Amino acid sequence: MEGDNNDSSKYLEIIDSVKNENLALRTEIQQLKCIETSDAGQTAYQESQMRFRTVFEFSRLGNKIISSDLKIIQINPAMVALLGYSKKEDIIGTRILDYSPESEHQHWALLQKHLWEESTPFFTLETVLIRKDKTLIRVRVTSILFPDQGTNLGYTTIEDITEQHALKLQKEEFIGIASHELKTPITRLKAVLQLLNRMIKKESNIPEKIVTLAHEGQLYVGKLIHLVEDLLNSSKLEQGQLSIHRIKFPLSDVIEGCCNHVRLDRKHYVTHSGDLDTEIYADRHKIDQILVNFVNNAVKYAPLSEEIAIKVEKLTDRIKISVTDKGNGIPPEDVPHLFDRYYQVKKGEIQSSGLGLGLYISSEIIKRHGGEIGVDSQIGVGSSFWFTLPIED
Repeated sequence: MEGDNNDSSKYLEIIDSVKNENLALRTEIQQLKCIETSDAGQTAYQESQMRFRTVFEFSRLGNKIISSDLKIIQINPAMVALLGYSKKEDIIGTRILDYSPESEHQHWALLQKHLWEESTPFFTLETVLIRKDKTLIRVRVTSILFPDQGTNLGYTTIEDITEQHALKLQKEEFIGIASHELKTPITRLKAVLQLLNRMIKKESNIPEKIVTLAHEGQLYVGKLIHLVEDLLNSSKLEQGQLSIHRIKFPLSDVIEGCCNHVRLDRKHYVTHSGDLDTEIYADRHKIDQILVNFVNNAVKYAPLSEEIAIKVEKLTDRIKISVTDKGNGIPPEDVPHLFDRYYQVKKGEIQSSGLGLGLYISSEIIKRHGGEIGVDSQIGVGSSFWFTLPIED
């Protein structure tokens, strides 16, 4: 865990360095645009150009300036070294596509579109480049557009993230394997605990402590199963393998059965409203998973809200399902990030348990259904997580 923290700190330092260098260069570009043509203005212009060249040349990241046809006009020593060459002259005048596998050309076409066709001032992408020795490196490309003598040029920083990408792939592979290995024994454990609880119900002389422990065991196994499913789905999403199997079914099939674990904890109750018999065409298991996730979040972040309300609304061309609590609400600064991968809201000063994957996976599932997902929250009032699904004829 300590190694992971060190890697994260190092990575954040690199990101901050990139941001600072980009900010410095963008500042110089803006100054160059605004300087007057007087003698004093010309002096300031030259000084600003010198600062620009200094930042450009001595940056530890690969820097290049490209034209709208992706021709390389200028590069710095770090960029020369990144591509495995010894002289700038070997690269200046060539096109960046000369160092890109054909399968990656689409990324540079996207950059051209955003910078020169749509005049987007700032654009970032990840792609692969070919070094002189034919080895491949994965890079993060950050580009800004700036005017120069009547035309627009692109200033680009290129960061080698080959090692980080390899570690990411190893982590995803481990998560996938571990999740598959955990799924079978946990499922069997769930079946054993269900059987045990049925047997306990038939007996009248079982100590209350044993009854409580059996109930808690079933509750915690349910939570563990949801964690493993999140890991499996996250791994499938990363590999582009998350499949959707649609069938037609009434919402009551998932709404009435999604909250058994809440009933087991005996601290909350779930209410339903709207037409639960409404039929939808969707992946039943994954819609159930989303509802379970929404309810779990209500239990986790609004522990004092005894009521959790599930509502079904039939709109013009879609169905809206919402899960509402009466908790403290979510801080406004957290709301835009709730559906980001690994993002977690802090409860006070304590980081909540969990992986920060549930809402991210829910969002991806709804996107694949052609729907929308969101949250409405007000401090001191509560939160309502919702998603919509298109109505199929």
